[in-house]
Amino acid sequence: MILQLSRAIRYVAIVDYGNKVIECKGQEAFSLSLSRERMRDFVAIVPLLVMGALGHKLESSCGRIGFVVGRFEKALLVIFQLRMDMVVLLMDLGVDMKQLDEVATFLKKIEED
Repeated sequence: MILQLSRAIRYVAIVDYGNKVIECKGQEAFSLSLSRERMRDFVAIVPLLVMGALGHKLESSCGRIGFVVGRFEKALLVIFQLRMDMVVLLMDLGVDMKQLDEVATFLKKIEED
């Protein structure tokens, strides 16, 4: 369902706070230079490291992190923090903050339902 939200989304993974990958899926036209297994290993570790390192250190002064964006040479890595899980997206480089906010709003609505 998340993959249909925007053509810019190339890969999505749902990761719980115990580093377990609940679900992952990529666009057929998106070729990863990483194997599916390697990508799954990556999304099982990185979100919790990034969100934990940033979130706990700054939460008292900045508030709760909604999402973090990492720009690679060929793609954006976006990690959304929800109550129960984290959503990891690999997206095309042309995505702007408005589009990311729309994805965040969509995810929060799903979480509330």
